[in-house]
Amino acid sequence: MKLRRDASGRAHVCWADQILATVDAQGRINTLLDQTQRDVLKKEGAVIVVLRDKLGGAVAAYAAFNDGAYTVVRAEIRVADYLCDQAQKAMDGGLRPHVETVERALPGGLGRIRSELRLSEILRAGAERTAQVAVDAAVLLRGLPASIPGTAPLADALESAGGMLAKLLEKKRREIDPRRLPLRSAVEKGIFELREALDQMDGRLRTHFTDAFIESLYPELKRGAVVRGDEEADEDGDPQP
Repeated sequence: MKLRRDASGRAHVCWADQILATVDAQGRINTLLDQTQRDVLKKEGAVIVVLRDKLGGAVAAYAAFNDGAYTVVRAEIRVADYLCDQAQKAMDGGLRPHVETVERALPGGLGRIRSELRLSEILRAGAERTAQVAVDAAVLLRGLPASIPGTAPLADALESAGGMLAKLLEKKRREIDPRRLPLRSAVEKGIFELREALDQMDGRLRTHFTDAFIESLYPELKRGAVVRGDEEADEDGDPQP
């Protein structure tokens, strides 16, 4: 059974290591093989080593970047998103005693300041929508009558949190993603090349070996298993490296 294509790059490297170890062991200790078969296995193993090493290098570079700049900016985005949520809760609490005044001053009342979307819809829309909702709410708060106390600090908190979140999202889009995506693409390319080489190896080995022998080169896997680990799935639904 072969590893699923959507398994991580790291899983593919480990998988290739096990295949290579089995190819080597077959050549060294399988007394049923003749010298020609041993030579064929050695040659095929050399091809896979090159591609395993190439994929391993791509996985290491991608993981290093994810563990550095990418992890930092995602953490900052989570904090800014949290601040938006806290500012919204503070606004709800501060305006609740003045619901009637808000409704008289603003069509739609408090519900309009919260946005026309339900919270679940805002969350599905993503962090960019969260930032915009916070900034829009601050603008509406500043337009409320002066008789409602505390609107200025509430608006300041919403504007600050929303602006912070928007800037961090822009930083990720302009500075982080352009550096990260090529690294991820290199992992995906490495996985493709490794799997293609293994398929081609299987085809060539059929000239000298049985299907049962070729199948024995691949480690046993749990049915349907996909090994993750290079990074957590992110908000963009990125494949695991």
